[in-house]
This record gives sequence, structure tokens and C-alpha cells, in this order.
Amino acid sequence: MLKMVREAGIMKKITFIIMAMILCASFARGAELSHPNKAEAAKLDETSCADGFSFTVMADNQGSTSVFEFLVSLVREMKPDFAISVGDITSNGFPEEYAMYLSQIQQAGVPWFAAPGNHEYRSPEGHTTLDGRKRFEEIFGNSDFLFDHCGWRFIGLDVVAFDMLRNEQIVKLEKALKGHEGRAVVFMHYPPAIIQNWEEGFWKANADKFLALLDQYQVRYFFAGHIHLYDRTRIGPTDFIITGGSGGGLDVSVPPEKYNSPDGGAFYHFIYVKVDGDKATAALVRPDIPADKMNDWVR
Repeated sequence: MLKMVREAGIMKKITFIIMAMILCASFARGAELSHPNKAEAAKLDETSCADGFSFTVMADNQGSTSVFEFLVSLVREMKPDFAISVGDITSNGFPEEYAMYLSQIQQAGVPWFAAPGNHEYRSPEGHTTLDGRKRFEEIFGNSDFLFDHCGWRFIGLDVVAFDMLRNEQIVKLEKALKGHEGRAVVFMHYPPAIIQNWEEGFWKANADKFLALLDQYQVRYFFAGHIHLYDRTRIGPTDFIITGGSGGGLDVSVPPEKYNSPDGGAFYHFIYVKVDGDKATAALVRPDIPADKMNDWVR
């Protein structure tokens, strides 16, 4: 009997220790779930602007633990001034998924910005919810945001909360673009659905006004994800680029005639942009993924 009592006491102590460890881990994880885009902007180094700057853009890693981490390691080696994720950085917007994403991008050693994707705003039933938006903004700050670097303006917009670009966003966008003619980059998760072959884009409301603003203010680049492939087209002064290949699956069923670019395709990749004054060049980075990193799903 005495032995049973002692064993029961030991088990209670072990249970208490395990519960304490779980609680501590939960508190630690909660404390780590903070990555405001505004704080990342404060890390940008303006002293190197005379030599130009560079940045990378990618989307749709969706909880990848292999391909995405490999791409992050390449970003670390390339040492851009900063990186941007344009949505679907998680599968369901769960805290543990955000924690994993933040631990992954930390390895790059550069400021890293994030715009929301529809997967960040999902409910357990798979529907878009404002609760998801609230969770995203608790970590990253306002889902519409901007930052400046070396005389260029970068504008991230939330088009997944309502599957559209709202009137007030059009007003904010025009205000943000004024004074940055020819030196602006706009990014969001969904591309406008009115662009040829990008019908999978989920928003049409105000798309004509949006494209007119990009033309009026000579916006250099527009980046989006959501479609899990690489494609590119040019409208007026703006290069429109889909970069949905950072680990979350590939839309391999898209036929060749559905691409706007001869280089388009369903493969893992990201975009590297080099800027020198008013000039900018966007290059496709399509690495050979090691076999041990190619275990992400393909659809």
C-alpha cells in the first residue's frame, strides 16, 4: 500500500511538471506571436541606398516545412534588404501555424513583411471570417499597410476579408501613391479577376479603378499569390506577377495556354528584385529543390 501511495505521489508530481511545461510553452508561444510589419520597417537600413537595394517576394507556403524552409535558406544566402510574403502563410490561421512561420522566416536574418491570405482568415469550417482577420492583425498589425525604403513606397492591401477592394481602400491607395510616381510596389494575395487567365482571382469590384491608379502613378510592380504557380504579364507601366510557389502545393493542372508568360509554370520559386534608383529588375528564382525537401503536397 505504501508503495502504491508513493507511486501515486510521484505520478502527481510528474503530471504537475508536464502541465507546467505545457503552460510555459503556451505562454512563450503566445509571447512570440508578434511580428508587426511596422516594426519590421523600422529595421530597414537606409545607409546602403546609394548602392541600390533588393528584396524578395513569395506566397502560398501554407505551412510548408520543407520547400519553404529551403527557400528561406536561399533568401538568407542572397541577403536582400527585406522579404515579402503575399498571403497564405498558414493553412488555417492557427497559433501554432503562425508560430512555425515566424520561426522559419527568422532564419533569413532580414526584415520580413506579410500581407494576409484567405487561409489566414479561415474558420474551422473553411470559411473566411473577421475573427481570422483579427487574429492576423494581432500579430502583424493593420492588414492594410505601407512602408518606404530608399525612396520607394511599398503598399500591402487586404483583399481577402471581403473578397474585394473597397472604396475606402481605393482612396487610401491613391493617397499613398502620390509623390511616388514610378517608384511604387503594390502587393496583395488575390490578383484582380479581370486580368486575362487570372480568373481565379477573387475580386472584381473596383478593379478598373485599381488598374487606372497603377497606370496613373506609374506603379512599377504588382505582386499577388493565391494561384499556385508562376505567371507574369505587363499592363501599361506595371509588371503584374503571380508568385504562388513557396511550398504550399502547385496547380499542375493548368494548361500551357493559360499562362500569360512563356516562362510561366507550376513550380516552386520566388521573385528577386534588384533596384537601382528608378530602375528595377525582377528575376525568377527557380531552384532545384533537393529530393529530401520535396515532400510537400502537389495538387
